[in-house]
Amino acid sequence: MFQALESGVVMGSIYALLALAINIIYSTTGIINFAHGEIVMLGAMFGLTFIVNSGIPFLPGLIMACIVIAIVAIILYYGTVRPFGDNLAHSLGWLMATLGAGIVFKNIAMLVWGTQPKSFPPIGGSELVNIFGIKILPHDIWVVAITLLIAIFFNVALGKTILGSAIKATSFSHNVTKLMGISSQKIVLTCFAMSGMIAAIGGILISPITFVGPEMTATIGLKGFGAAIIGGVGDSRGAFAGGLLLGILEALAMTKVTPGYKDAIAFLIMIIAISLKPEGIFGVAYEKKV
Repeated sequence: MFQALESGVVMGSIYALLALAINIIYSTTGIINFAHGEIVMLGAMFGLTFIVNSGIPFLPGLIMACIVIAIVAIILYYGTVRPFGDNLAHSLGWLMATLGAGIVFKNIAMLVWGTQPKSFPPIGGSELVNIFGIKILPHDIWVVAITLLIAIFFNVALGKTILGSAIKATSFSHNVTKLMGISSQKIVLTCFAMSGMIAAIGGILISPITFVGPEMTATIGLKGFGAAIIGGVGDSRGAFAGGLLLGILEALAMTKVTPGYKDAIAFLIMIIAISLKPEGIFGVAYEKKV
């Protein structure tokens, strides 16, 4: 039971990272980036190139991958979101555009890196550490620790900094931010870049668990969307809580059923959670004055 709980916390941390990256974009544009899973996959691919293939130390390789994916996310914004202007709520063009971009990214990955999954060494080696009778990989500890640090950083950044206030203002109204002298486009670009960086980190952290390949985020990306909805889309605390809850419930359910039903169980959990509390764990509600 405790071993399953540990596994659930690790996977839940990954889902939380993906959900947080989704929420950052939603908070300023009101849209869901349907190419997000492929952005995570590209982060893993570039991490593989820099860290494994080129032999660059982990931290510099991670930073390089984050920078590259931040640039990719900005290009994605200009190619799929910006052409539809600020009034995205009244257009679904961005939905098809981001879906199409995801397909393009996946095919580019297949052409550049091939279709075969590749191994990625875990952080801290593969020797198990025994903590209170639970055998844990050092990589699992790193996953949880990095997720916690990112979640705390964004909670502080969004709640107690000028950038956080600007993001909140932009999420309320782009026109109002312009009147206040705030460039809504720069804020949106910043959020896309931050989302890309978090996606890259998530992709690299999950690589030793799932291997690296163009199809690596086929279901994990959807679970990230589910975690964001469970926690409350647009709420960073909810993203963290939703990811952990989904991961833990999924792992505990796997102690009762065979591994072949893992994804079905996870999606069933998402459907039940969304049906019971569609507004999210913290009851997030958005109210706008007209």
